[in-house]
Amino acid sequence: MKRRLLDLLADPVSGARLDLRAAGINPADLAHRIETGVLVNHAQRIYYPIVAGVPRMLLFPTPLTRRFATQQRSRLDATLPGYTLPAGTAMPGEEDVLRSFSSEWVNYDWTGESYWDLTADDMYRAMRFMLDLVAQPVTGKLALEVGIGIGGIADAIVRRDGCELVGVDLSYAVDPANRHFSANPFFHIVQASAFALPFRPGAFDLVFSHGVLHHTCSTKAAFDQVARLPRPGGRLYVWVYSPVREARTPGRRAVMRLERLVRPWCWRLPERLQTAALLPMIAAYLVHQNLFADRSKGAVRYGWREAVHAARDRFTPRFAHRHTEEEVGAWFHDTGYTALRRASQRSYVPSCVPENFIAHTGIDGVRLPIPVPAATPAPARVGAPASATSPSG
Repeated sequence: MKRRLLDLLADPVSGARLDLRAAGINPADLAHRIETGVLVNHAQRIYYPIVAGVPRMLLFPTPLTRRFATQQRSRLDATLPGYTLPAGTAMPGEEDVLRSFSSEWVNYDWTGESYWDLTADDMYRAMRFMLDLVAQPVTGKLALEVGIGIGGIADAIVRRDGCELVGVDLSYAVDPANRHFSANPFFHIVQASAFALPFRPGAFDLVFSHGVLHHTCSTKAAFDQVARLPRPGGRLYVWVYSPVREARTPGRRAVMRLERLVRPWCWRLPERLQTAALLPMIAAYLVHQNLFADRSKGAVRYGWREAVHAARDRFTPRFAHRHTEEEVGAWFHDTGYTALRRASQRSYVPSCVPENFIAHTGIDGVRLPIPVPAATPAPARVGAPASATSPSG
């Protein structure tokens, strides 16, 4: 964790400023990074661990944070007696989501050569188009990505577009992301839930989430939390699965039927059994991507790693909701956004942008200023004259 991040973080429940304690070291002596420490909410007498350089801001304990508490018990008892980890409850299914996406990304060995089924450079250019960073640049601004996965796109946006960016993920994908990209001084990584983001409302110039919120128990509830974070005049971009896209062709309808059959039981299995159960789908991804994918549009060949990653992403999440453009557009409108734009209505789409980016539901909008309530006139005093001049003059 870079010390600069302390200026951006807040308690995910109360919004209170947090105090940094860094493993017995005076924080003032740490010029750049903190590998181990705690972020403290003194009013609530709780602390959030910093483990392996990443603040762990979840409201419920995990095996990692419990292990931290055990290993640091003597030091914590000496410096923060009576303080504890947050003891909240995860949102429904959230611990399952943490497990499935941790398995998906922690085992994805980032090489910088490919990202999903595209080259890493094409994926960056596709996301830059979806975020419209040419017409609405983020140079010198502060951005937030909710759901960074391995973090490659966030890192590229920071380096190539000149912004500062905070990347949040529920899963332990934050650990490989931190290993690969912690040297980037303007890229910060936090483990947190979309339902309890550790930032004050209105803190960011741009907030975006691509392919993430539909994997929560309630896409709408997660959206409502994310929508609080752009400043007035700032932008929000959200991309989620669409039921319309999945029904366009017989082949896509067949894949959806298979997903509905497999995912309800596959997400419950331990990781090794999931991989074994997915072997036929992994083989199908290898065949399709290596023999039939269109290389002229930047598609890359799959190895075992990429095929397992793709199969796990489709068949192991507990939740994978679908939402229409009209539904998500109403969410934007109801939370105070204007100038809404649908990705499907963009007049020009570069060849590097995958077809499914446009076919699914991608919308961005500008946050309106928060209205200030009109002042209520003070009641007139009993017996006081209505005016200084009598009605008769």
